[in-house]
Parts: sequence; structure tokens; C-alpha cells
Amino acid sequence: MKKQSGMIVCFAAVVLALMLFAGCSKPKPDIYIAGFEELNDGSRVAVYWKNGEKVTLPSSSGSSWAGSIAVSGSDVYVAGFEIPGPGRFQQALCWKNGEKIVVSDGINTAWASSIAVSGTDVYVVGREMNDQARFVAVYWINGEKNVLSDAPLSSFANAIAINNTDVYIAGNDSNGRPAGVKAVYWQNGQRVVLSDSNAGVSAITISGTDVYIAGKEDTLAVYWKNGEKINLTDGTVIATVSAIAVSESDVYVAGDEIDERGKKVAVYWKNGNKTVLTESANSGMAHAVAVDGNNWYIAGSDTDPNNVQSAVYWENGKKVVLARGANVLRAEANGIAISRKK
Repeated sequence: MKKQSGMIVCFAAVVLALMLFAGCSKPKPDIYIAGFEELNDGSRVAVYWKNGEKVTLPSSSGSSWAGSIAVSGSDVYVAGFEIPGPGRFQQALCWKNGEKIVVSDGINTAWASSIAVSGTDVYVVGREMNDQARFVAVYWINGEKNVLSDAPLSSFANAIAINNTDVYIAGNDSNGRPAGVKAVYWQNGQRVVLSDSNAGVSAITISGTDVYIAGKEDTLAVYWKNGEKINLTDGTVIATVSAIAVSESDVYVAGDEIDERGKKVAVYWKNGNKTVLTESANSGMAHAVAVDGNNWYIAGSDTDPNNVQSAVYWENGKKVVLARGANVLRAEANGIAISRKK
């Protein structure tokens, strides 16, 4: 009886341990992805997916696009643009919980590239054409426009990150010497040049006190940490960087490159080490990255063997194809946000 009693106690201890482990395990986060679908008639429709379920965003016409998504509490914010109708200027948009908000004035062509939320403030960054037919880097706070550069040549705002009261906006600027497109960022409106060697910036993130900015310099895919450049490629391949995320000491950069077949494939670099996400027979692109603990998520597009392009995301390397309608010619994912269930 003593032996049987000991076995029962041991079994009960194992069951209790399993129950405690199950109770302590973290639930899966909500995965939000923004993008667009192109219909058979050639029109584009802005959409986002929550955990794979598609939400179509309202638009005044059949020409809209979503490029960035942010989640704050129970509120979902998406940034993009639409062409309201024939002969109308493209206008920058923000959707809050599916409700469309026009952030540009509608007088000049405008584009919203990225969105961030801090407290009750909603920041949308992009570019707007001025009276000299030049694009100017701008951002809107709760719909109020702020011009980052009023110099005579073009500038673009492509990405935003907020750290307490500091607002970092990254992009490109053609002003100043030497001539050419420069990689820049603005910290609270003050312009800082990262590289003046035919360079541009596509993404920015902040981890602690460190500022990470990703982009391209000449033919190289690169990122900068606190202004110090790190090369991801050596110039032997054509590569593009679209996004960057940091988790503790790990740096994830997502983008695409042209492979030996001449096809574009989705790739990411973890601490500088490259992994190809696209299957060998397909082509694809990686546009956004998010990290949740040890789990990483990359959103973009991928083709099937029939060359049909779908919006997808990869969770720790495993591809998930996002839902699409029967009349959709192709789809693409451009932005991603991870939100923990309360």
C-alpha cells in the first residue's frame, strides 16, 4: 500500500505541475496586419486583418491603400490614402476603428506612410505636394499639419517612433550639400543627416535609449544604431529594407532582394544573419516586422506556383496566407502590429 500511495502522490504532483504550467503560459497575441487588395477591375481597396479575419476599410472610391497600423487599447488605427474620384487629388487618410478620417487638406496630393499613437495623440507621417510641385515631409498630430522641411527640394517622411515626449520621424531629403537624396531623421523637428551618399530611410524603432533606423545607402541594405551604420549586404545583391524591430539585444530587419533567378524574394536579417522566407519556386516581399518576446512576425506578400500574389505573414518562419475575396486579383500586406489580450 505504501508503494501505491507514493505513486498516487507522484501522479497528483505531475498533474498539479502541468496545471500550473498551463495557467502561467502566455496567451497568443492579437495580430493586426494592414494592406490592400487589388480587384479584377484594377481598383485597390484598403483592408486590415485581425488574426486572419479581413476588415475592408471604407473609401470614397475604388482606389485606396493601407500602409501602416497601430493598436492602442481597444482602438485600431490605420494610415494610408485614397483617390476620392476622377480628377481629384490623392489624400492622406487615417482610419480609427474602421471610420475614415481625412488628414490632408485635399488641395494638394498627399500620402500617409506611417502612424503611431501616444496617449490621446495620433501621429500620421507622410508627404504632401506644395505649390512648387515638390513633395514636402509632413506629419499630422490629431489632424493638424506640421511641415518638417520647407526647403526648395523634395523631402519625404516615411516612418515614426515615439519615446516618451520625443518624436522621431525618419525619411529622405534632397536639400543641402552635397546634392542628392540623403537619409535623415527629425528629432522633435530638428533634422539630422544620417548619410549623404544617395541614401534613404524606410523604418525606425526605439529600444530603451537606442534609436534604430533602417534603409539603404547606395546599393547596400543598412541600418543605423544611434547614428552608427551597420551593413546588411555587401553590394553583390540588389536588396531593399522595409522594416526594423528590436527585442532585447536582437535586431530584426525585414526586406527583399533579387535572387539568382532574377526574382524578388522576402528576406530578414537577425543580428545581421540573413534568412530567405520565400519558397524556392515563388517570389515575395517583406514589408513589416514585429516582435513579441521570442516570437517574431513578418508581413508581406508571396506568390503561389500559379504566380498568384497573396498577402501573408510569417510567424517564426511559418507562412500564413491571409484571407482574400473571390474577385481579388492580388493582395499585399504592408504593416503589422501585435497587441496582447488583456
